[in-house]
Amino acid sequence: MLLPYLEKHNKFQLWVALKTKHGTNTNQLPALPEQHASLIILSRYKESLKHTKTRIKYTYCPTCRKTTKDYGGKKHTYHEYGTLISDVWRDIECNPYDNIDSAIVRLRDLFGLDPFINLYLVDMRKCKDIIPASHEAEPAIKHETSGIQSVQCNRLIAGDCLDVLNTIPTNSIDFCFADPPYNLKKKYDKWDDALESVEYFRWCDKWLSELYRILKPGRTLAVLNIPLWAARHYQFLSLAMDYQAWIVWDAISFPVRMIMPSHYVILCFSKGSPRQLPGLDNNGMNEKEKESLSPLGELYCCRAGCIDLRRRLGNPDISAISDLWHDIHRLKHNSRRVDHPCQLPPSLMRRLFALFTKPDEIVLDCFNGAGTSTLTAQQMSRRYLGIELSAQYHEIALRRHELLSKGVDPFGKQNTIPSVKNSQVQRMSKQKYHVSKKTLQLEVKKIGKDLGHLPTKDEVKQYSKYLFSYFEEYFVSWGEVCAAARTTGMSENPLIEKKQVSIKQMNLFSME
Repeated sequence: MLLPYLEKHNKFQLWVALKTKHGTNTNQLPALPEQHASLIILSRYKESLKHTKTRIKYTYCPTCRKTTKDYGGKKHTYHEYGTLISDVWRDIECNPYDNIDSAIVRLRDLFGLDPFINLYLVDMRKCKDIIPASHEAEPAIKHETSGIQSVQCNRLIAGDCLDVLNTIPTNSIDFCFADPPYNLKKKYDKWDDALESVEYFRWCDKWLSELYRILKPGRTLAVLNIPLWAARHYQFLSLAMDYQAWIVWDAISFPVRMIMPSHYVILCFSKGSPRQLPGLDNNGMNEKEKESLSPLGELYCCRAGCIDLRRRLGNPDISAISDLWHDIHRLKHNSRRVDHPCQLPPSLMRRLFALFTKPDEIVLDCFNGAGTSTLTAQQMSRRYLGIELSAQYHEIALRRHELLSKGVDPFGKQNTIPSVKNSQVQRMSKQKYHVSKKTLQLEVKKIGKDLGHLPTKDEVKQYSKYLFSYFEEYFVSWGEVCAAARTTGMSENPLIEKKQVSIKQMNLFSME
């Protein structure tokens, strides 16, 4: 890994997953085809990354001709051309072993502004032994040689993961999954998610070592984290385990920056040589598991009505699975959430379990939270162990397992509103709207157009035909009130092709 050496003199700014043209598999056994490359951006300055504001053109479903993503009732708050670029680039493709011109053009456009003048391309693909082997001391993962052992399964255990993992027999688990706190100051019930980096990774190395110990030979450990932390986990796990896959999960997030953060990594290592992946074997797999391993084609939408239509028409709307997962999104609707700030979608766990495990095998989640992993395992006839530090989350998981045992879908819609959120933006209380929020936002847009500038609160109060109290009570901030006034609004139907706004180009020099 080059990153540790590059970070000694540069500031890490951005990790981009870039789609590649041809999926490759360098292993002899069937493995996930590689369909992405990593593009890491660092700077010699310490402030935020300087780049142009870049938008990606909307894509449209070939069946219903609506936008690939369902923007629902918020189309008026989006730009007519497209959405802000994210840190997963699927709209362009390149071949890292051959032609990378598309990536170069994107970088040239992204950084085509002062004070940048030239973009130098230094092709190092033919260079070898660039970085000398490191002799820095690393915490060792202990190699265990004892035989396969049994473990009591189908349990939810409340307690510290290190304490509980220490009681689990060596070589007893078929699949270990970990979605740890990311050290990003999230508000969990029982965790200080703001540790110093050194302390955080020292803690991570401890439970990673335990997961390695309890894993059966040839089986898989999967760790979910942000790309930069996953790189550190890769460094540690590669000391004793065999690399299997770096899965990019394009989870689609809220546009909080000019480059939207939507990129998570599922890092997969095996204990010794990996077995053939059960999900690529297809023997004994039921239809639901096959469906979970059949990603939606990139050009198709997720609207239920359109999916039904495609099924009736027999349209081939699926694609082959690879290490770039774009069709699984984070839970957004309150009706499907519980009181946990970082609830994973069950469709993510279904795909992982179908890919790496067989029925009746044992899966373990050492940060089980509200129980998504263990509930999915039970639904898929896998045995499970879930460990959770928080008594509150542990009780939620227990109640959901009770519902499942009674034949109730634990992931179904519910009438309650969760009290916790995964962002600092406050949740509005449920209320009756006398005037729709869309109408109020378009009203502000009309006032701004008449005035020739973004209206102030006083100007909205003066010129709006609606009670000003609506603007104060229905929105979390004045920024949300003005969301439509700040942009052009978009249509759900394909737009006439427009000439893209030109961007100042940089000179490109190629150096072999």
